Amino acid sequence: MNSQKATINYNDEVAPGYYRMGLMCPTGFQSAKPGQFVMVRIGNGRTPLLRRPFSLLGVMREGERVAGIEILYKVVGKGTELLAHCRNGECLAVLGPLGSHFQIPESCRRLVLVAGGVGVPPIRFLATSLLEKEPKPDRCIVFVGGRSKDDLVCITEFDLPGFLLDISTDDGSVGNQGLVTQSLKRTLDNGPVDLICACGPEGMLKAVSAIASERNIACQVSIEAMMACGMGACLGCAVQSADNKSRYLHVCTDGPVFDAQRLMW
Repeated sequence: MNSQKATINYNDEVAPGYYRMGLMCPTGFQSAKPGQFVMVRIGNGRTPLLRRPFSLLGVMREGERVAGIEILYKVVGKGTELLAHCRNGECLAVLGPLGSHFQIPESCRRLVLVAGGVGVPPIRFLATSLLEKEPKPDRCIVFVGGRSKDDLVCITEFDLPGFLLDISTDDGSVGNQGLVTQSLKRTLDNGPVDLICACGPEGMLKAVSAIASERNIACQVSIEAMMACGMGACLGCAVQSADNKSRYLHVCTDGPVFDAQRLMW
């Protein structure tokens, strides 16, 4: 974990209300992993008071050196609205990398990745990281879903060697019409996979977890949650454990990536 001032390299609107930001970070992210996140202080430190959590979309390299990170965010409130108005060259206080990450056993040769809405960042980071893995997966299918074409961001970056991309939108404006989990079911009916990795809205993750459980497929999920501190002090990002119903896990320290069977949906 590293706290530092990061310089904004770019802050581009990539779809209506969605922004992609590159932050130059001097140190600390050489070992960043897919699924981890950062806490970013926005504004003057008084308004808004609390940092905001953002999953890592990826890292930026200068040769072999990791020079910075990328995040993807949607303008949904005061904090992200202020972030959208930040300009190149401005500095933000960044804390990270934080939390757990996706772990892909070498025995997993057939992978499925599922992203819904703003759940794209950790899945995109995971997909690009898999290309650096040896041995590489034999097959990887990426499912991306959104309400409409305007909610599909960074999908061209899943055009990777050995990857298949399956897109779903609620309104049918791009790809299959319907929920991304419907496409997932159809694909799983046609052949087994070793592991499912997913990030997105709670309802989607609940459905993906159930699908994986029914088919006895290992499943890892990255949970989205509002956080005040990102380090387990505020206890505001609690999720119920399936192992012990009276016990709660915390997204910031126990997660955000969990074995889906550990959670009470």
